[in-house]
Amino acid sequence: MTDTQKQCLLVFLGYDTGGIGNGWGPKSKNAVECAQEDLGLNQTGVWDEATETKVLEAVYTWDDETAGTGSGDEDFWEEIEYFTITEPGIACPCGRCGGFPVKPVERLMRNADATRKHFGRPMIPSSTVRCAAHNAELRGSAPNSLHMRGKAMDFAIPGVSANTILNYIRTLPEVDEAYAIDDSYVHMGVQEYV
Repeated sequence: MTDTQKQCLLVFLGYDTGGIGNGWGPKSKNAVECAQEDLGLNQTGVWDEATETKVLEAVYTWDDETAGTGSGDEDFWEEIEYFTITEPGIACPCGRCGGFPVKPVERLMRNADATRKHFGRPMIPSSTVRCAAHNAELRGSAPNSLHMRGKAMDFAIPGVSANTILNYIRTLPEVDEAYAIDDSYVHMGVQEYV
């Protein structure tokens, strides 16, 4: 795992690394020590196998309610009919961040589910969650993209034009951003006002 990947995971968990991708300095080492303390490990400041395992566990079992950053109700996935969190196009595809520096928010997935049901055809998500490093690598991505907060999905529905999809998704709750990427793919972003 690269230093940038480690920093992305630590920042996601709320630790100050002094920035992402700017080298591994004293703040990154301190962030590891703090994480080790919180995760019940010896505070060495060294990113070892045990630290990596515990950090990845903490990311995968992230509870937004405990962290104070959202609803925390992960049970909503049981009510989503057409998507799973492991479906292609949901996780960050970079291969460096573990896939979920954040999880998709409930409103986004409920809107995606409603869209799939409305059109009665499979949806093809091309991008949902992105880590900051992957987002920065994508040409044209906004530096404050909703994808980095789990609040956006880019997708297509084969046989349905982007304009037709847009006309529908603009009627959904809390859709804050909706635009065509090309003739087939659209961007749907939500803001959860909680």
